[in-house]
Amino acid sequence: MTPLVSVIVPCYNQARFLPETLESVVSQSFQDWECVIINDGSTDNTIDVAQTYSSRDPRFRLVTKPNGGLSSARNRGLLEAKGKWIQFLDSDDILLPEKLEKQVTLLDLAKKPALSFCDYYFCSENDIHQRVSKGKKFEHPRLLMSSPIMDLASRWESELSIPVHCFLFDSSIFFDNKITFDEDIPNHEDWDCWMRIFSLNPTIIPIEEELAIYRQHRSSMTANKPAMWLGYEKALKKQLNLHKNSPQLRLAITKTLNHMHYVYTGHPRTPLAKLAHGYRYLSAKVQRDLFRLYHKMTPWPVQKFVKSLRQTSNK
Repeated sequence: MTPLVSVIVPCYNQARFLPETLESVVSQSFQDWECVIINDGSTDNTIDVAQTYSSRDPRFRLVTKPNGGLSSARNRGLLEAKGKWIQFLDSDDILLPEKLEKQVTLLDLAKKPALSFCDYYFCSENDIHQRVSKGKKFEHPRLLMSSPIMDLASRWESELSIPVHCFLFDSSIFFDNKITFDEDIPNHEDWDCWMRIFSLNPTIIPIEEELAIYRQHRSSMTANKPAMWLGYEKALKKQLNLHKNSPQLRLAITKTLNHMHYVYTGHPRTPLAKLAHGYRYLSAKVQRDLFRLYHKMTPWPVQKFVKSLRQTSNK
């Protein structure tokens, strides 16, 4: 019998965390699931842990492949998935017991391909019950703009972050539109994927309840700022190229590119960005004088166009 939910667990040398992750699947109040564990060439005892669960419960299935990275493992999971709904779950993270049940119940009522996401909280490396505060603006993700894709383009990682396991997706979003994770992007591949999904304008159902736990640990790639920026910059430039015909979206992505370049490197990205950054430190009188000069010297049609772009990107 075909399961309703396919839980995809990519794993590379995370055997020490994997039992807690898989137990969080077993503990779901919604039980109509399969769990596909993708062993991405691990050199630890990932296979032993996965086989323990698959021998105990036939809903677990182990797939072993050569190491190809996180995107490659998730994509293999998509190829193996049989369910109507897709749940990604990294091998060090946790689903709380009612996560699948609450999201499936709401998604079943959707009129078109839909996705849901929930709130979450951070936990320490060795204790999933020990909260680590990162600020409610991240743990309680909210879409505030008129178009959800503008939230992703404008606010990602500065005001908004939604870990992959907070989502539950209609599988048709991936299969009907041939959407996969970009294996050429070393990180932020999830943001790139969500941008492509949100551009399809699916039904989006937020659940303002903590139903997932994100584990913080020292071996996480997020601790490597140069590597993280390399991936994010590549993803941002890719999305700029994909949205050549959307001035509002391109402006939002460009602003994020400039801002996050400064956040990661400590240096403004372009001469214009350097000027904008320096502008913040001018006195109020000098700022007013420059603003008056702008209005005096800039043709009105140009001012009107710039104003319309700013209003659109701020909605």
